[in-house]
Amino acid sequence: MKIAIDINDVIRAFSSKFASCYKKGIDPTYDIDNVEFTSNRLYEVFPFKDEQSYNDFVYVDYPYELFGAAEPVDKNLPARLNDWLANDLTEMDIDEIPTVILVSPYEYGLTIQSTHYFLSKTGSRVRCVYFPLNSSDVWNECDILITANPKLLDEKPSDKVAIKIVMPYNKDSKSDYEFDKLMDLINDENNTMEKILKDGK
Repeated sequence: MKIAIDINDVIRAFSSKFASCYKKGIDPTYDIDNVEFTSNRLYEVFPFKDEQSYNDFVYVDYPYELFGAAEPVDKNLPARLNDWLANDLTEMDIDEIPTVILVSPYEYGLTIQSTHYFLSKTGSRVRCVYFPLNSSDVWNECDILITANPKLLDEKPSDKVAIKIVMPYNKDSKSDYEFDKLMDLINDENNTMEKILKDGK
C-alpha cells in the first residue's frame, strides 16, 4: 500500500500564508482576517487584475515566501509526522509497512525548490516527493490520499481511499474519511489508518 500526503493546507499552511503575502505585496489595506476561502483556486478568492498577475505573484514574485517560508499547519506536526512514520506505522498490526510519499500539484519552476526548502526546514524524512504536472496523476501513485484539495477528492477512483482534511473550500467534496487536521489523523485513538491498511478501505 502507498499513502500520499498532499502538502498544501495539510502540512504547509499555504492559504493563510497566501493571504499575508497578498496583503504585503498587492494591497496593504486588504482585510486578511476575514478572508472567506471558498475555493482553493486562490485567484477566485483574492481580487487579482487578471490570471497573468496571479501567476506572476505565485511563480515569479513570491514563490519563496509562499512555498518556502510558510509555517506548518501545526507547529508540532513536523516532529509528530516523523515519529508517526518511524514508529506508529511500523508498529501497526498489518502485513506490510506502507510507503509514504508527499505530493504537491500545481508547482512549477521556483516553487519546487522552495517546497524542498520548506521540507528541509521542517525536517521531513519522507523519501519521495512528487510534483505532478497533471494533478489527477496523483491517484496513479497511491492507494490512499490525504488531501484538502477538492479537485483531487472529486476525482477519486472507486478503488482508492480518500481522507479529507477539512477546509472551507472542500465542504462539498466527498471522501471516505475526514479529519480537521493531519495531526488528528495521526493521533487518532480509533486507529483509522491501521483499519484502512488492514482492510484496504
